[in-house]
Amino acid sequence: MSLGLSPVASPLPPQQPNQTFNSFHFYQTISLPLKKKKMKSWLFFSSSFAFFVFINIPSASSFDGYTSCSNKFNCGEITNVGFPFWGYGRPESCGYPGLNLTCSENVTTIGIVGVQYRVLKINQEAEETLTLVRDDYYDKICSPKFGDTKLNSNFDYVSGSVDVKLLYDCTSSSQGGFSCPKGETYGDVAAVLAAFPVPPMCKSKVIRIQDATGLGLFSFENVTELEQAVREGFEVKYKVDSAKCDECVGTKGVCGYDWGLSETVCHCPNRSSASRNCSATAEAIDNPVLPSAKVFNMTSFCPMDLCARGLHKF
Repeated sequence: MSLGLSPVASPLPPQQPNQTFNSFHFYQTISLPLKKKKMKSWLFFSSSFAFFVFINIPSASSFDGYTSCSNKFNCGEITNVGFPFWGYGRPESCGYPGLNLTCSENVTTIGIVGVQYRVLKINQEAEETLTLVRDDYYDKICSPKFGDTKLNSNFDYVSGSVDVKLLYDCTSSSQGGFSCPKGETYGDVAAVLAAFPVPPMCKSKVIRIQDATGLGLFSFENVTELEQAVREGFEVKYKVDSAKCDECVGTKGVCGYDWGLSETVCHCPNRSSASRNCSATAEAIDNPVLPSAKVFNMTSFCPMDLCARGLHKF
């Protein structure tokens, strides 16, 4: 008696050992039906998390304010200068508009209302002052290149200096002037108080010098003494939001300036920026809520065996 034999099903291919799991393979090979609600929840959660990781990993091409603004300005005798100044290796976003320092042949200069000044000294401690002398008067008292000495809103004069009016080429000898050195623009010069009216035959420039007497009075015996008084310079105080920067530095941040918002910003060691300080970013680094983005993967939320069987819930 013959027996009917049913065909034998071919065996399933053996499972490859140590097969690497990834999200794309999972979606293609899963055979168990999932409810649409669960699938939508999974897709939404995955895409949301991917976006979270993306915005928290700094781009390699983004501006690193912490590193850039940690650089100091160094030029000749002016060294270790930081916020609120910028220039010569410090990007403009590291300092205030109008506080741009330049360096040429170890000489530091700054421009204020169209006049170039040599910076003789910068005091970034409590005083926050600059000692300045007009660049065109540093070597030649009778060859001015710029207009009158004026300040903008970034600065105030420090007490102890006074405006002086220099009168050039006056035809009258009543002004008590001195002969200028040979080869200069004008032939003679006289120094008077700024309130002194300018005779119609004279040309004039207003400059600032230190007031040695404290009374707004001065006396020069010759043109050399006048040149020396001008060359010593005068002090100005620069006006910035120091308290905000001190708060930033106190949390290991580096100060910069947002030119668009016109406010001080705090650049933090993790390459983020804050409005006042780095306390929030430092706390996030010291106490992370989620695993590090470098080691995080989908299996942290969905173990492979549960995902493969469609049993993991969110």
